This record gives sequence, C-alpha cells and structure tokens, in this order.
Amino acid sequence: MTFDIVTIFPAMIEQPLAAGILGRAIERGTLDVKVRDLRDFTTDRHRVVDDVPYGGGPGMVLKPEPIFRALDAIEAERGVPLTVVMMSPQGRRFTQAEAQRLCGVEHIVLLCGRYEGFDDRVRERVTDELSIGDYVLTGGELPALVILDAVARFVPGVVGDEQSVAEDSFTRGLLDFPQFTRPAEVRIRRAPTAAEGSGGSAIARFSSEGGSLSGERVLAVPDVLLSGNHAEIRRWRKREALSRTLDRRPDRLAAATLDDEEIELLRELKGARHGRD
Repeated sequence: MTFDIVTIFPAMIEQPLAAGILGRAIERGTLDVKVRDLRDFTTDRHRVVDDVPYGGGPGMVLKPEPIFRALDAIEAERGVPLTVVMMSPQGRRFTQAEAQRLCGVEHIVLLCGRYEGFDDRVRERVTDELSIGDYVLTGGELPALVILDAVARFVPGVVGDEQSVAEDSFTRGLLDFPQFTRPAEVRIRRAPTAAEGSGGSAIARFSSEGGSLSGERVLAVPDVLLSGNHAEIRRWRKREALSRTLDRRPDRLAAATLDDEEIELLRELKGARHGRD
C-alpha cells in the first residue's frame, strides 16, 4: 500500500516511521511511504507556504499553489489516482471502520495542516477530510501518523499476527477483554485507593506480610485463565469485553456485532446492574 504525506515539518513524520512495526513494514516494502516537504513545491526564494488571511484575523493560512503542485508531482510520479485526505478538525471522525475502509485504497495522500489551516480552495482536490477527535493540535502531523498507523494495521503482512488485528478493540464494536501475563501474582506494597478496583478482572487480596504499615496488595490473574478450560476462558473473555464496553463506552453497544451467547451475557450484565441501582 502506498502513502504520501505532505508536511512542512518532515522530521515529525520521518522519525516515528523509522521504528516499530511501521518501520519494519516500510523496510520490507510492505508499505511504501514517502514524506514530501511542502516547501519543495514553492517557487520563491524564501520558500513561502503561507500568507495572511483575506478579510483579516489572526494567524496565517497555507497557500493553495504549493499544495496543488505537490499533488500534481505525486500523481505524475506515482502514476495512480490519488485519494487525498486532509487532516482537519472540521472533518469526519476517524474510526476503526474508517481505517478498514481506507485500507482498500491503493494510494493515499495525507495533507498536514498548520496555523489557521488550508486555503479553502484546496478542498477542490481533497477526497476526504478526517479528524481524530474534538480538540485542536498545533498541526496535522500527529493525526496523519495516527491514520497511517491505524490503516496500515489492516494491510496483510504489516502485523505479524493477523488474528490480533481481527480481535482488536472496536473491530466488532466492543472494547477488548483484560489481558494478563506472567507472573500469576504481583505484590504491591501499598493500600488501594478508593479509585482503584479490579472491575471483575484481576483478583485483589491483602496481606500483612513484609512489615509494611499499609500491608501488601496481591494482584492475581483470574483463576479461569489458569484453568486450561478453553470454553470457560472464551466465555469469560466475552463477558469481560461486554462488561468493559457497558461501563466505559455504552454508546458502542448499539452498533456492536454480537453472537447469541454475547446477547445473553449482555442481558445478564444489564440485569445485574439494574439490580444494584
């Protein structure tokens, strides 16, 4: 899959892409990513990419001509139709479903805004506008990296274990279930606060061993995960994923894809919560 990222701060993009899963995918050629310095597409000796807004007001606006030249050059070099995505707080909210949709696109150009944003005429060359959340950042570089990372995970060969991608949070509309690894018990030399809680996952026990005034808190992996009973583990994981989603993101449940067992588990969880109210 091919990405081009247009920015006035290439180093903000290049350094993160040199490490981790994305860095290895680029090195193998699974991903083809080029970072384009917008200043390379200016025609004046000062390489100016912005100007004051018509009508007055604070800040500067990115000029349209360098962006149009950049898109023309990318299209001429790549030789494929462009899907041009503008990073914008006015854009559609970026979600897991959007990432999966964009994975089916052959070539994506990500435009990173700065200052007061783009001259509005740039939108004539834009396919999509996307926002990663209802807040404002200093520029579009971080959103571009977020979108690239999320989309790239769906590209075969980028993530070693493709099953982990299929089971990611939000793939079916649910948050992920709790995960644990060795050791089976972890001791913490402090008392729990009111804000702490296992939420039905880790098992908390208390001990006065060790001479600590506040005692020890022992956090244990749930017994079911140590049982070797795969049917019970599967059911526990389903229940925990539903419970977390119900507690933290109940808005996701309306559109979640649930099987019959999960529908029954959700009914039980809601009934238990209603009984406590």
